[in-house]
Amino acid sequence: MSESTTTRQNATDHEPAATRPPIAPPVLRRQPWLAVLACAALATGGVLGLVTWMLMSTSQDIVIAAHDLDAYEVVDADDVQVVSVTLDPSVSAIPGRDAAALIGQRVTGAVEAGGVLSPGLVSEDAFPPEGQSVVRVTLTPDQSGELSLEPGDAVRVVVSAATAQSDAEPTYTSAQVAAVRVGASRTVVEVLVPHEEAVALSDAVVAGRASLVHDSAVTSDAAGGGE
Repeated sequence: MSESTTTRQNATDHEPAATRPPIAPPVLRRQPWLAVLACAALATGGVLGLVTWMLMSTSQDIVIAAHDLDAYEVVDADDVQVVSVTLDPSVSAIPGRDAAALIGQRVTGAVEAGGVLSPGLVSEDAFPPEGQSVVRVTLTPDQSGELSLEPGDAVRVVVSAATAQSDAEPTYTSAQVAAVRVGASRTVVEVLVPHEEAVALSDAVVAGRASLVHDSAVTSDAAGGGE
């Protein structure tokens, strides 16, 4: 091998390798719609959180009817329920902490299941109310068949003449149903009447001369009148 050939080989062996350019890192492109979606999600979460906080901060425990309650019904422990709700400030309600105090009191009007109990719907006053008495009117199946009475309904206790030969017109007394007790052979309706007329009406009931007429509303006059 010649000297020139050897020199070229040595020069080739020591020649530095060509330098490769560095690999650039991948460029991450941002998607504008993803940013908008993320902002919307954050805003929605914030609004929902604010609404939830406001509802929790304004809710209150109140007493409602656990089921339908009739007028003048005595409240039992199973008749009421405490729930946490948000009420309009104009709605009057009995606080949940007073639920136990309602036991033994009477509702003054019919309340549907879930209805809010307000202070005016429950009373611890003596029953019957002052100036009134309870008279029990017994109705046969024929008399009660066409009547659908509930506590609180307005009625008139109609009293016929003492004798069949009398030409006297029947009289009546405006009353309000306090309770209805349906039996197999008779229906007993307890009505609230003016105290001064209770004895005469009871006598008419015993004599079988009293019947009931169902009215659409409580009449203004508490005393009876001829028709």
